[in-house]
Amino acid sequence: MKKTAVLIYNQFCNFEISVALEMLALAQKPMTVFAKTSETVTSEEGLRVIPDKTISQIELSEYDSLLLPGAMDIREAVEDEEILSFIRLFDRDDKVIGAISIAPILLVKSGVMRARPFMAGVNREELLEEGFSEEELANMQGWDDNLKNPVAEGYIASGNIITAVSYDFVRFALAFGKRLGIEMPAETFGIRGENEI
Repeated sequence: MKKTAVLIYNQFCNFEISVALEMLALAQKPMTVFAKTSETVTSEEGLRVIPDKTISQIELSEYDSLLLPGAMDIREAVEDEEILSFIRLFDRDDKVIGAISIAPILLVKSGVMRARPFMAGVNREELLEEGFSEEELANMQGWDDNLKNPVAEGYIASGNIITAVSYDFVRFALAFGKRLGIEMPAETFGIRGENEI
């Protein structure tokens, strides 16, 4: 069985991927936690995680998916070309990529979004101030956009990529799992009255 790569970086948000990790565990799908270095990474909640491997140790043929959590401050990862190259590997081979909250900005910065629609837990204006272009953000559903006009499914799937804002982390996880052939009822994670994710 192919594995899921989970990329973590300083101040990653554990709760946003907690349901996705639980689904992988329940399905007995192996996963590997990657980081730029082998040093302990601290989440925004204060969890200290020792990665299994560094991004330079990837054997891409062993993986069918990549999971990217959001972070309190993702700037360091967004500005790291090695991390962006790691992400490009998964898109190049059309592997499933799940990115939640601010993590879709890693996808934009790495160039894998290429005019695909996506959601991100940040507002367009903030990203324009950071130097992103209107063209890069043309198909973005930002934080305020989603509060005013929520995406009914709770996520956006575009080709091999699934994106969501943080508060839809359960629907995001169910969609990510489904792409990997892991089917679980929404009720398993507290969502009632939804048969199809």
